[in-house]
Amino acid sequence: MRLTFWELSWDVMEPICFYVASMYFMGGYAFFLRSAKEPSFEGFYQSRFSSKQKKLMRRQGFDVEKYKELRKACYPHQEEWPSESSSAIEEAN
Repeated sequence: MRLTFWELSWDVMEPICFYVASMYFMGGYAFFLRSAKEPSFEGFYQSRFSSKQKKLMRRQGFDVEKYKELRKACYPHQEEWPSESSSAIEEAN
């Protein structure tokens, strides 16, 4: 606001605002295409969390298939958690 009304004019700030908003939109769209999550703080957080979780599971040698079997044996009527979807599990292996 200061740049628009005191330092510069709207004629200078309008193209700057347009390009900044366009870059923000393209970045959000690229994030959506890459992660299939909404381009918000929550979507970004979930994406980073699952990425770090998969990396940690790989590094520690966590057996995901055994975990799924044990979970199914202990909780036969419970649905899978969203983080346990088949695509997320396959990527972790």
